Formats: sequence, structure tokens, C-alpha cells
Amino acid sequence: MIQKHKKQPLNFLKYIGPGLLVTVGFIDPGNWASNIAAGSGYGYQLLWMVTLSTIMLILLQHNAAHLGIVTGLCLSEAASTYINRILKNIILSTAMLASIATAMAEILGGAIALQMLFSILVIVLFCTFTNAYRRIEKLIILFVSLIGFSFLFEICIAGIDWKQAAIGWVKPSFPAHSMPVIMSVLGAVVMPHNLFLHSEIIQSRQWSLADDAVIQKQL
Repeated sequence: MIQKHKKQPLNFLKYIGPGLLVTVGFIDPGNWASNIAAGSGYGYQLLWMVTLSTIMLILLQHNAAHLGIVTGLCLSEAASTYINRILKNIILSTAMLASIATAMAEILGGAIALQMLFSILVIVLFCTFTNAYRRIEKLIILFVSLIGFSFLFEICIAGIDWKQAAIGWVKPSFPAHSMPVIMSVLGAVVMPHNLFLHSEIIQSRQWSLADDAVIQKQL
């Protein structure tokens, strides 16, 4: 019984690894710039877009992960299998171009950050070219946790008007000239290219598609 309880936390970590790797995609320069622009320019008025886009994000990422678990296909493979060729080419071509544009900013941002912190670029190259997701999960968990605690610390020391923030979270508002910022926040939170990433990373767990009980456990 004691051994069983000891193994449970470790089993849990095995399942959250892909989600944490996908989380890294949301901690990128574009996301930070969009949210800083929204907060500095419009205060609490655009918090509702964070709420809406987060709900969209949860639903879409949930479906992307389940697609990979149930079918064994990532989003691009599923598109190639189930969508007609012309529409598939349009979808995947635009997705590829968007991913390249986003990856350029993220890789460059990561390289600059690591250079500033550690004066090394080896980790950037390793994370970029390796498919051994399990090897970098612990490192990613460490970095994501550090950033999360930093955000919590900033909230504690910032002078937040919680009443206005609560209103902003649920009340849609469209201040003058805010639409580009609203769209950038939506894209920064949902991040469509991360849907492709999640449906592929989830398959690093390698389960039996023929065993319904195993699929149910993964779900």
C-alpha cells in the first residue's frame, strides 16, 4: 500500500508533461508584448478578452490532445487523412508559415534570454532539434514554475484594483482603437500553432490504440 501511494505522484507527473511543454509556447515575447500593451493602454478594460480566449484555449487544447490520444494522429496528419486535398493544403500551408514566423521570435527570444542568464546557447539548440520530450520536461517544469511564482509575486506587490479587475474580466468593452490589441491578445492566448504541437507531443507517451482501456486511461 505504501509503495502504491508513493507511485501516484510520479504517475501524475507522467501525464502532465506534454501539457507543461505546450505551456512554454504561451510564455513567448508576442504574448508578453500583447498583454503589456493591453494593460498599459487600456487598464482593466480588455481583461474580458483574456477570459474569453482562455476558455477557447482550454476547449481547443482539450480537443487537440484527445485527437492525438484516440486516433494516434497529430493535427496535421488528421488533416491530411480526413480533409480534401485542396483545403488541406491551404490549412497546412498557412499553419506552417504561421508556425515559422512564431518560432523565429520564440527561438530568438529564448536564445537572447539564455545568453543573458547563462551565456550558453546549447540548451536552445538541444530544445529546438531534439524530439526527446521526456529529457527536457523536468527543465521545462522548473522554468515554468519559476515564471509562475514570479507572476504571483508581482501580483502581491502590485497595487491592483480588484473590483475593477473583476468587472473587466466579465464585461466586454471595445475602447477606441483597441481592436488590433484585442486580436493580438486573442492570438497570443489561443496560439493556434500550439494546437498542432499538443496533438503531436501527447503521442510521445506511446500507448496501444487497440486497447480501449488504455485509451480511456490516457483520456
